[in-house]
Parts: sequence; C-alpha cells; structure tokens
Amino acid sequence: MKDTIEYPEFMKLDLRVGLVKTAEAPEWSNKLLQLTVDFGEDIGERQILAGAKNYYEPEEFVGNNYLFLVNLAEKKLGQGLSQGMMLMADEADKPVKIELPADLEPGTVVR
Repeated sequence: MKDTIEYPEFMKLDLRVGLVKTAEAPEWSNKLLQLTVDFGEDIGERQILAGAKNYYEPEEFVGNNYLFLVNLAEKKLGQGLSQGMMLMADEADKPVKIELPADLEPGTVVR
C-alpha cells in the first residue's frame, strides 16, 4: 500500500470519463498505444499514450468509455506526447482495461 493521503490531496485529481475515438499502434514504440480521447465540450479531444500494445489490439478500445486522469502534466513518451493517463488495473503485471458504461457522457467527472 502506498502512503496515506489527506482528502484535499485526492481532490486535486481530475478523473473523467473519456470516449476513445481512435486508437493506433505507432511504429516508433514497442509498448504504447496512441489513443484519441473525447472528454466532452469543456476539455475536447486529447491524445493519450497507454502502455498496452503488448496486450491489446488498438481497435479493442475504439468506441468505449474508460477512466482517465486529465490534469496530469503532459509528458513526452518516445516520439509522442501524452496529455493525461488512462487508468487500468494491474493484474499479474498485465494492464486490465476498466470499461465504463456506454451511457456515460464523455467528460463526466468521477469522484
């Protein structure tokens, strides 16, 4: 278990529902998938890089809602730029997708 945090620290995280619009496996990476994710009108679309290339085909993500951290600082990974983070479960060192219900609107805040 990681260190205990206080509630105000947790409230700094901006967790949102994101709808994956496109996904591809860039040739420049052996690990990353490049996702275009819709976060609704307030945020718009962002590019998210997810370390899932060795476990999933890109098309498995398209059209589905997932949980994302949207206020993480942008980070250059390889030749790409990630503008957030897709949250996945870690089971036996394999990332496991956490699909959210289809009727949730992109950009919905998760508390």
